[in-house]
Amino acid sequence: MPAFALVPASPSDLEAVARVQFEACAKDHGFPVVFPKGPTMTSITHTVQAYEAQMENDLSCHLMVVKDALTGDVASFAVWHFFPPRSPEDIEEEMLTRDFPLPNDANRELGNRVIHNSIRKRHEVVASTIGTNQPYAFLAAMGTCPKYQNQGAASLLLKWGLDRADDRGLSVYVESAPMALRLYKKHGFQEVSDLALDLAPWKEGEYFNKCMVRQPDT
Repeated sequence: MPAFALVPASPSDLEAVARVQFEACAKDHGFPVVFPKGPTMTSITHTVQAYEAQMENDLSCHLMVVKDALTGDVASFAVWHFFPPRSPEDIEEEMLTRDFPLPNDANRELGNRVIHNSIRKRHEVVASTIGTNQPYAFLAAMGTCPKYQNQGAASLLLKWGLDRADDRGLSVYVESAPMALRLYKKHGFQEVSDLALDLAPWKEGEYFNKCMVRQPDT
């Protein structure tokens, strides 16, 4: 089992983070449908620029990586947000947003629908389980390179964020793909709702992610 180092992402890590994200999400229900051409240079560049903007402009955002201590390769990443109380007007504006920046070779119509529905659901679940205008932590994204899966990298990233949430007395929200449920339950998350993924007409069938909340361990 490799030795891991948990560190904040630097700008030079972001292309590797983007590639890990595409690899890790390849078996998700919706991600490959939104990005049907896979990790093209257009999509990788767009993802890197989006992460750069978050790191520079979003004080709530912490992009953490786990690296193979021997090779320096990015094994896993997580995007954590620690949100302060927000006004109802700010939340409503975010919930109504329907146009999100996506790369030119993505399925923009579906991507905007999926992101819009995810944001609305998060605010609805947070309001009903954590409270309106309450601070909370949000695990926005996490992924592990396939060759490093099941070796503890994701658990390191989870523990990093959960420890900080507990120190602040914050509940944590995550939207989980079915394959990650076991990991989140192991760390104290509970299922509170389903988010239906409307992928038609590009993918037929009924698909769901799980909305999960973890109360602070005080």
